[in-house]
Amino acid sequence: MIELEQLRQLAAFAEYGTLSGAAEALHISQPSLSRTMQKLEEELQAGLFTRRKNRLVLNETGRVAVEQARHVLSAAEELAERVRLADRSRQGIALGSCAPVPIRDLEPLLGELYTGVEVSAELNDSDESLLEGLRQGRYQVVVTHQAPPQDGELFCFPYREEHLSLQVPVDHPLSKRQVIHTGDLARQNLLLYSEIGFWVQVCREKLPEAHFLFMNEWDAFGELAGLGAFPCFVSDAAASVRQVENKVVIPIESEDFQAVYYFLCLEKDREKFQRLIDGLRKKGFRTEPF
Repeated sequence: MIELEQLRQLAAFAEYGTLSGAAEALHISQPSLSRTMQKLEEELQAGLFTRRKNRLVLNETGRVAVEQARHVLSAAEELAERVRLADRSRQGIALGSCAPVPIRDLEPLLGELYTGVEVSAELNDSDESLLEGLRQGRYQVVVTHQAPPQDGELFCFPYREEHLSLQVPVDHPLSKRQVIHTGDLARQNLLLYSEIGFWVQVCREKLPEAHFLFMNEWDAFGELAGLGAFPCFVSDAAASVRQVENKVVIPIESEDFQAVYYFLCLEKDREKFQRLIDGLRKKGFRTEPF
């Protein structure tokens, strides 16, 4: 019977081109690899190599075998991953979100409602990756910032919004504005926390002429935002947008800096997460599906 290890060694030989190179990469001896290739030919009842002096070369049949071996190895890896994900989803709940605010909404609520179940949360700025992860079992609940395609396998509803404003020092040239337009931020120096999911890409794309000072330490960012001279973004979805001394908060008049967040789970898991949906409703969030 053909074994996966035989196929791995065949694929390695095709990648490295020589027995010595493949054996070194696989951390096995060259004679051991040679015996495995001979055994594989016997199992397949076909010659896979042209044997030349001091050299082994794949023939046409061998190249077909390599292509099929790679398909089998890929399928085996996918099988193992799906089994691991299925086991993980049975034991815990993984939340994937495009932005931090939904994580702050949902992670504590999951922990409160599903006691004894391990809850994890991951920031992922790609809606496509979140949906793929949901379908494949990496996540059990995801939040995207774009409406997903209509799909009978998914249960979805828009549950909240987020709007960004700009916080500026009172002596900043922009501080007298009633609203901020994206054009006002050209060539401005802006302080930006880097762990904000898809918002980073929005800022880069919609404010191409702005100069960003990125920070990945939340405490340091908060201190500099409170004391520094750089404008920064604040959210109406935070616990509160409080007036900071010597700072002014000005709304940004652009749809690009507004987001609707969509709650998603698999339709087959809808009953499992009904407690979570009810919990969101009690907290005042929308929970009506499309």
